[in-house]
Amino acid sequence: MTGYQALAQLGNTSQNPASIRWFQYRTPHFQIIYPEGLDSVSNRLANTMETVYEPVSKTLGRKPRRIPLVLQTQTTVSNGFVTLTPRHTEFYITPPQDANFLGNNRWLDLLAVHEYRHVVQNEKAMTGISKGLFYLFGYNATNFLKTGIPDWFAEGDAVCTETALSPGGRGRIPEFNLLLRTQLLSRNKPFSYPKIVAGSYRDNLPDWYVLGYHLTNYARRKLGPEVWNTVLDRYYRFPFYPFSFSDKLRKISGLRTEDLYQEAAADFTRQWAAQQAVASSAPQVTTKPVRVYTDYEYPQLLPDGRIVALKSGLANIPAFVLLDGQNETKLYETGFLQNSATLSLGQSTLVWAEQHFDPRWGMRDYTVLKTLDLPTGTMRQVTRKSRYFAPTISPDGRTILTVSIDTEGKSELVLVQASDGQVLRTFPNSQQSLYQQPRFAADGRRAIMVRQVGSQKTLTILNLETGQSQDVFPLQTQNLSQPLLYGDWVLYNAPYTGTDQIYAFHRTSQKHYAVTQRPFGAYHAALSPDGRTLAFQDFTEQGYRIARLPFNPAEWTELTEIPTSPTRSFGPLVQQENNPALLASVPNQSNVRKPYSRAHLFNIYGWGPVLTSSETDLSVGIQSQNLLSTAFTSAGYTYNANERQGRWEGNFSFYGWYPVIDVSVASAGRQTVFSLDEQLPIDSLRKDYWRQNEFNVGLRLPLVLTHSKYREGLSLAVQANFIQTQGYDLPLRSRTEPGRHNLSATTVSLSYSRLLRQAKRDVQPRWGQTFSLYARNTPFGGVLQGNLLALQTRLYFPGFFPHHSIRLYGGVQFQGSGDSYVFGSPMFYPRGYAYASAAKLTTGTLQYQLPLAYPDWSLGRLLYVQRIKLNAFADLGYAVTGERSRTYQSTGVDVTFDFNVLRLRQAFELGFRSLWTRGGTFQSQFLVINIGF
Repeated sequence: MTGYQALAQLGNTSQNPASIRWFQYRTPHFQIIYPEGLDSVSNRLANTMETVYEPVSKTLGRKPRRIPLVLQTQTTVSNGFVTLTPRHTEFYITPPQDANFLGNNRWLDLLAVHEYRHVVQNEKAMTGISKGLFYLFGYNATNFLKTGIPDWFAEGDAVCTETALSPGGRGRIPEFNLLLRTQLLSRNKPFSYPKIVAGSYRDNLPDWYVLGYHLTNYARRKLGPEVWNTVLDRYYRFPFYPFSFSDKLRKISGLRTEDLYQEAAADFTRQWAAQQAVASSAPQVTTKPVRVYTDYEYPQLLPDGRIVALKSGLANIPAFVLLDGQNETKLYETGFLQNSATLSLGQSTLVWAEQHFDPRWGMRDYTVLKTLDLPTGTMRQVTRKSRYFAPTISPDGRTILTVSIDTEGKSELVLVQASDGQVLRTFPNSQQSLYQQPRFAADGRRAIMVRQVGSQKTLTILNLETGQSQDVFPLQTQNLSQPLLYGDWVLYNAPYTGTDQIYAFHRTSQKHYAVTQRPFGAYHAALSPDGRTLAFQDFTEQGYRIARLPFNPAEWTELTEIPTSPTRSFGPLVQQENNPALLASVPNQSNVRKPYSRAHLFNIYGWGPVLTSSETDLSVGIQSQNLLSTAFTSAGYTYNANERQGRWEGNFSFYGWYPVIDVSVASAGRQTVFSLDEQLPIDSLRKDYWRQNEFNVGLRLPLVLTHSKYREGLSLAVQANFIQTQGYDLPLRSRTEPGRHNLSATTVSLSYSRLLRQAKRDVQPRWGQTFSLYARNTPFGGVLQGNLLALQTRLYFPGFFPHHSIRLYGGVQFQGSGDSYVFGSPMFYPRGYAYASAAKLTTGTLQYQLPLAYPDWSLGRLLYVQRIKLNAFADLGYAVTGERSRTYQSTGVDVTFDFNVLRLRQAFELGFRSLWTRGGTFQSQFLVINIGF
């Protein structure tokens, strides 16, 4: 499941275009905030949310307070999330094209059930000591307490709820558990609990949605529907020790979380073994030997029998490859694919949908169509700023049929010219169906697609010349997908037997046939241009492989009746909830529309102590983020233990306009000890206290320029800084302190990066460039004068073996030798030396980084090590001030460990450094690279 489809529970810091006007509906339990023009959709959503309010809350025994819900319409991503910082939820309106994600649900209905279950889970923290900590410290405290709950629980419990209360939740979809099912049936024993919880660079593991669903499902079947209500109540009453969640589960069930995993794995293995099909033969297309999990997906056949497929995996970024049965040729590394679950080939032209981004407004993006001419390798972007999905190209390569989904979530079929994207025809959608995965027939005059109406689906044939359409069979509740039309035959995917297989329907005889019978699942049927060979995705423990069969209906098994998918393990959940048709009928109540002002700038979500990475500072304050993510505010008091002084400060950033406006103020007590003559006696040391007031105001322009396989961005910023001192009495001062004088300065910065996207195993980008410029000066005059200009660049190259990386760094900095004030430097400094200012400073680095091992070591419940890395480096520096110069040289080695502690999913990175400086001095240092926050 792609990141776009994860229903992620992360906050949003991106914005919509400033021109959008916002409105709201307020109901007893929800505040629906939505863009202008979406009244009917938002009104139905308001009624939907009120409908799910009590049923979704029932088994957790908590009815949440009113919560804001922001409806996002400008993005083509299919997603939703709930967050506490600030407390709200967001729904992204665009429905997915992947039927194995959406199932037979209306998209907003699925989000309503799944995401509101997260709201209920969060509300459980309003219990006992945890509730008291919320009143003291805000939602930051609640978020911190949630780290003691395994990540798999929240998503698994939500998937259980969507499965029980909707007709097509993911627990009903065989592809959802495909990886876990295959691994349990293929391996002698399941992966260890520490490994499957934390992750691995060695093996591809089910995500926490899949793992969580099966663990929470098994617990509910074994211990009853109230089990998680009891566990959460007890956890939040006293969560203050490691593995508290597991301990609370043990006290009510006798099972720790690792015991629950072992029992659930054994239970599902027995179920799936009993359902597993007796495999029919399907020879796989020979691919380049791979030793790590790799997928080959969406096969497309050429006239000469070669196959084009999308390759991806732990060791690869997505790329189109050409398979001839013996060799594998890389054709093109793609940008960020919009997961339409399709790929299409006409003549020698490949077409796909790819995500493009608005440079400034992160909540507005597009899906554009791109083509690749196979003989020449020429890539062409066919459309711009479009919202096109699941494109299919005609057999002659001249036209493209695609699904267009507008900002209201409505879909249409659009025929465009393959050469330039010109719209040739738009086919009306009077029933407001959701179209998915269209595909041209071999004759080029017809197309077939999935058509979803409410919670039912059918396959529909469209005559592209007349515009007339005809359903292949009546609407049904089966999760149909990936259709193919060839003559009188319609091939499609369906989960009739509890696994996804390819079936065929003969339109003249009205008979159904089973085409494949693979042990784990078969997907994405494709036919050769001559109609003689069928290719499809066959799933194995090491990923999807392409398999081929003769297109021979005589060998297919006729179905005397359409099998009814076995209820499987979700059946008891449906019985427990006793509300399987929850959203079959939603009240049509008219709510009162009111404007929602963008002037709502403050929404405080955290107060009290603020966690910082500094060991010398203790901060207390408030944090605020408004619901449209256009205003970020913090204010508070920080005590510095080194100077034993306090600092009051406030920060405000406004993102609602094209440039970001940053304003900060501070008033700090300062203390210094200064030697008047730098000689004994000791009374030459003088201590002084003074107050320093600061005001900073600036403009920032963060731009996303990504349009290919490279992540590309540009940031421009300018800031004015004003520092005023009061009560400074020493006759001398440090050159880095204003002292008894005021300081007025400007700061200008520019940074650009273009970095190749990384496979999971890559330690750094294989290719890339970054550049930065940083300049500070004092243009307004005054006693204090200072100037600084720093230029830096980093270049990334592939190493000698896969996942190795070479990085070159170069930087130069200029600083006035006669300056009366010295600005802090942004320059990278040779390792092993303390920074010293100079009129001109030149530095450089050669660095080689590689993974040493993927051990997957576990030390009980305390530690799990995923990866060990080595970084060898050589640093150079040359500093000149007047007639004095100094050379810096150091070489060294870093060894770092990626690991997890206390069964937390958040990975940490620590290590040690050994380095030698010029003159043979040896140093050993402890490294803290990533501590997770």
